[in-house]
Amino acid sequence: MTHDATPADDSDLVARAIAGEPLALERLLIQYQRQLLSVIAAKIPETMATVVSAEDILQETYTEAFRGIGAFRPDGENALFRWLCTIADHRALDAVRAHRAAKRGGGRAAVEANAGNAASTVMALLDIVFVNDRTPSRSAAGHEAVAAVQSALESLKPEYRDAIRFRYIEGLSVGETADRMKKTDRSVHKLCSRAIQKLREELGDASKFYSKN
Repeated sequence: MTHDATPADDSDLVARAIAGEPLALERLLIQYQRQLLSVIAAKIPETMATVVSAEDILQETYTEAFRGIGAFRPDGENALFRWLCTIADHRALDAVRAHRAAKRGGGRAAVEANAGNAASTVMALLDIVFVNDRTPSRSAAGHEAVAAVQSALESLKPEYRDAIRFRYIEGLSVGETADRMKKTDRSVHKLCSRAIQKLREELGDASKFYSKN
Protein backbone atom coordinates (compact mmCIF):
# COMPACT_ATOMS: atom_id res chain seq x y z
CA MET A 1 0.00 0.00 0.00
CA THR A 2 1.21 3.52 -0.79
CA HIS A 3 0.89 5.93 2.10
CA ASP A 4 0.82 9.50 0.84
CA ALA A 5 -0.77 12.85 1.72
CA THR A 6 0.97 12.63 5.08
CA PRO A 7 1.86 15.48 7.42
CA ALA A 8 5.49 16.53 7.23
CA ASP A 9 7.67 15.02 9.95
CA ASP A 10 8.70 17.45 12.65
CA SER A 11 12.38 16.58 12.94
CA ASP A 12 12.77 18.10 16.40
CA LEU A 13 9.79 16.16 17.80
CA VAL A 14 11.02 12.97 16.16
CA ALA A 15 14.49 13.39 17.68
CA ARG A 16 13.01 14.06 21.10
CA ALA A 17 10.72 11.06 20.81
CA ILE A 18 13.62 8.77 19.89
CA ALA A 19 15.56 10.18 22.86
CA GLY A 20 12.80 8.95 25.16
CA GLU A 21 10.50 11.96 25.58
CA PRO A 22 6.98 10.47 25.64
CA LEU A 23 5.17 13.80 25.17
CA ALA A 24 7.01 14.36 21.89
CA LEU A 25 5.88 10.98 20.54
CA GLU A 26 2.37 11.59 21.82
CA ARG A 27 2.18 14.86 19.86
CA LEU A 28 3.32 13.07 16.70
CA LEU A 29 0.81 10.27 17.15
CA ILE A 30 -2.01 12.79 17.54
CA GLN A 31 -0.80 14.49 14.37
CA TYR A 32 -1.03 11.23 12.41
CA GLN A 33 -4.16 9.80 14.01
CA ARG A 34 -6.62 10.48 11.18
CA GLN A 35 -4.31 9.10 8.49
CA LEU A 36 -3.48 6.00 10.53
CA LEU A 37 -7.14 5.24 11.10
CA SER A 38 -7.66 5.40 7.33
CA VAL A 39 -4.77 2.99 6.78
CA ILE A 40 -6.20 0.56 9.34
CA ALA A 41 -9.78 0.81 8.07
CA ALA A 42 -8.59 -0.07 4.56
CA LYS A 43 -7.12 -3.31 5.92
CA ILE A 44 -10.33 -4.48 7.59
CA PRO A 45 -12.79 -6.35 5.31
CA GLU A 46 -16.27 -4.82 5.26
CA THR A 47 -17.70 -8.05 6.65
CA MET A 48 -15.55 -7.65 9.79
CA ALA A 49 -15.97 -3.92 10.31
CA THR A 50 -18.43 -4.46 13.17
CA VAL A 51 -16.20 -6.87 15.09
CA VAL A 52 -12.64 -5.72 14.35
CA SER A 53 -12.25 -2.19 15.65
CA ALA A 54 -9.94 0.25 13.86
CA GLU A 55 -9.71 2.25 17.07
CA ASP A 56 -8.52 -0.81 19.02
CA ILE A 57 -5.89 -1.55 16.39
CA LEU A 58 -4.79 2.08 16.50
CA GLN A 59 -4.21 1.76 20.25
CA GLU A 60 -2.16 -1.39 19.68
CA THR A 61 -0.15 0.52 17.07
CA TYR A 62 0.48 3.30 19.57
CA THR A 63 1.55 0.81 22.23
CA GLU A 64 4.06 -0.82 19.88
CA ALA A 65 5.31 2.59 18.77
CA PHE A 66 6.03 3.61 22.36
CA ARG A 67 7.89 0.33 22.91
CA GLY A 68 9.94 0.58 19.72
CA ILE A 69 10.57 4.29 19.17
CA GLY A 70 14.04 4.10 20.74
CA ALA A 71 15.19 1.83 17.91
CA PHE A 72 13.56 3.87 15.13
CA ARG A 73 15.94 5.56 12.70
CA PRO A 74 14.62 8.31 10.38
CA ASP A 75 15.27 7.41 6.76
CA GLY A 76 13.80 9.64 4.08
CA GLU A 77 10.69 11.77 3.82
CA ASN A 78 7.84 10.94 6.21
CA ALA A 79 9.91 8.11 7.70
CA LEU A 80 8.07 8.11 11.02
CA PHE A 81 4.65 7.99 9.39
CA ARG A 82 5.76 5.17 7.10
CA TRP A 83 7.06 3.26 10.14
CA LEU A 84 3.76 3.75 11.95
CA CYS A 85 1.86 2.59 8.86
CA THR A 86 3.92 -0.60 8.78
CA ILE A 87 3.05 -1.30 12.42
CA ALA A 88 -0.62 -0.52 11.76
CA ASP A 89 -0.67 -2.78 8.68
CA HIS A 90 0.71 -5.70 10.69
CA ARG A 91 -1.60 -5.18 13.66
CA ALA A 92 -4.67 -4.94 11.40
CA LEU A 93 -3.69 -8.09 9.51
CA ASP A 94 -3.09 -9.94 12.78
CA ALA A 95 -6.52 -8.90 14.07
CA VAL A 96 -8.30 -10.04 10.91
CA ARG A 97 -6.46 -13.37 10.87
CA ALA A 98 -7.06 -13.93 14.58
CA HIS A 99 -10.77 -13.29 14.13
CA ARG A 100 -10.97 -15.72 11.21
CA ALA A 101 -9.02 -18.34 13.15
CA ALA A 102 -11.24 -17.84 16.18
CA LYS A 103 -14.36 -18.49 14.11
CA ARG A 104 -12.80 -21.70 12.74
CA GLY A 105 -11.19 -22.89 15.94
CA GLY A 106 -13.91 -22.87 18.59
CA GLY A 107 -15.41 -26.20 17.62
CA ARG A 108 -12.07 -27.99 17.44
CA ALA A 109 -11.04 -26.75 20.87
CA ALA A 110 -14.37 -27.97 22.23
CA VAL A 111 -13.79 -31.47 20.90
CA GLU A 112 -10.38 -31.62 22.54
CA ALA A 113 -11.70 -30.21 25.80
CA ASN A 114 -14.52 -32.70 25.94
CA ALA A 115 -11.99 -35.47 25.53
CA GLY A 116 -10.41 -34.30 28.79
CA ASN A 117 -6.94 -34.04 27.27
CA ALA A 118 -5.33 -30.85 28.61
CA ALA A 119 -2.32 -31.02 26.30
CA SER A 120 -4.45 -31.44 23.19
CA THR A 121 -6.74 -28.61 24.27
CA VAL A 122 -3.75 -26.33 24.76
CA MET A 123 -2.32 -27.23 21.35
CA ALA A 124 -5.68 -26.47 19.71
CA LEU A 125 -5.63 -23.08 21.42
CA LEU A 126 -2.04 -22.48 20.29
CA ASP A 127 -3.10 -23.21 16.71
CA ILE A 128 -5.51 -20.28 17.01
CA VAL A 129 -3.08 -17.94 18.77
CA PHE A 130 -0.23 -18.61 16.35
CA VAL A 131 -2.24 -19.08 13.16
CA ASN A 132 0.10 -16.64 11.34
CA ASP A 133 3.31 -18.41 12.41
CA ARG A 134 2.61 -22.06 11.73
CA THR A 135 3.66 -23.85 8.57
CA PRO A 136 2.59 -27.30 7.31
CA SER A 137 6.05 -28.65 8.18
CA ARG A 138 5.59 -27.93 11.85
CA SER A 139 3.94 -30.10 14.47
CA ALA A 140 3.05 -29.54 18.10
CA ALA A 141 6.17 -29.89 20.21
CA GLY A 142 5.75 -30.60 23.87
CA HIS A 143 4.06 -30.79 27.25
CA GLU A 144 5.73 -27.63 28.56
CA ALA A 145 3.20 -25.72 26.47
CA VAL A 146 0.44 -26.62 28.95
CA ALA A 147 2.15 -24.85 31.85
CA ALA A 148 3.12 -21.90 29.65
CA VAL A 149 -0.43 -21.37 28.39
CA GLN A 150 -1.94 -21.74 31.86
CA SER A 151 0.52 -19.17 33.21
CA ALA A 152 -0.18 -16.79 30.33
CA LEU A 153 -3.93 -17.13 30.82
CA GLU A 154 -3.57 -16.27 34.50
CA SER A 155 -1.75 -13.06 33.56
CA LEU A 156 -4.70 -11.83 31.46
CA LYS A 157 -7.40 -9.67 32.94
CA PRO A 158 -10.44 -11.74 34.01
CA GLU A 159 -12.64 -10.61 31.10
CA TYR A 160 -10.09 -11.84 28.53
CA ARG A 161 -9.51 -15.05 30.44
CA ASP A 162 -13.24 -15.79 30.60
CA ALA A 163 -13.68 -15.09 26.89
CA ILE A 164 -10.95 -17.58 25.97
CA ARG A 165 -12.20 -20.20 28.42
CA PHE A 166 -15.83 -20.07 27.31
CA ARG A 167 -15.22 -19.70 23.57
CA TYR A 168 -12.13 -21.81 22.86
CA ILE A 169 -11.68 -24.20 25.79
CA GLU A 170 -15.31 -25.00 26.64
CA GLY A 171 -16.23 -24.51 22.97
CA LEU A 172 -19.34 -22.40 23.53
CA SER A 173 -20.86 -20.55 20.59
CA VAL A 174 -20.62 -16.77 20.38
CA GLY A 175 -24.24 -16.51 21.52
CA GLU A 176 -23.69 -18.84 24.48
CA THR A 177 -20.54 -16.96 25.45
CA ALA A 178 -22.45 -13.68 25.24
CA ASP A 179 -25.13 -15.09 27.56
CA ARG A 180 -22.52 -16.27 30.08
CA MET A 181 -20.70 -12.94 30.05
CA LYS A 182 -23.88 -10.83 29.80
CA LYS A 183 -22.63 -9.11 26.65
CA THR A 184 -23.77 -8.71 23.06
CA ASP A 185 -22.53 -11.01 20.30
CA ARG A 186 -20.62 -8.12 18.77
CA SER A 187 -18.90 -7.39 22.10
CA VAL A 188 -17.88 -11.03 22.40
CA HIS A 189 -16.36 -11.04 18.89
CA LYS A 190 -14.28 -7.97 19.72
CA LEU A 191 -13.36 -9.25 23.17
CA CYS A 192 -12.18 -12.60 21.77
CA SER A 193 -10.02 -10.92 19.14
CA ARG A 194 -8.38 -8.74 21.79
CA ALA A 195 -7.96 -11.69 24.18
CA ILE A 196 -6.23 -13.83 21.54
CA GLN A 197 -3.90 -10.95 20.69
CA LYS A 198 -3.03 -10.39 24.37
CA LEU A 199 -2.43 -14.12 24.86
CA ARG A 200 -0.11 -14.11 21.85
CA GLU A 201 1.84 -11.22 23.36
CA GLU A 202 2.15 -13.05 26.69
CA LEU A 203 3.32 -16.30 25.09
CA GLY A 204 5.91 -14.70 22.80
CA ASP A 205 7.68 -16.73 20.11
CA ALA A 206 5.67 -19.56 18.56
CA SER A 207 8.86 -21.58 17.98
CA LYS A 208 8.84 -22.50 21.69
CA PHE A 209 5.77 -24.63 21.10
CA TYR A 210 6.27 -26.07 17.62
CA SER A 211 9.09 -28.18 16.25
CA LYS A 212 10.15 -29.21 12.76
CA ASN A 213 9.54 -32.93 12.45
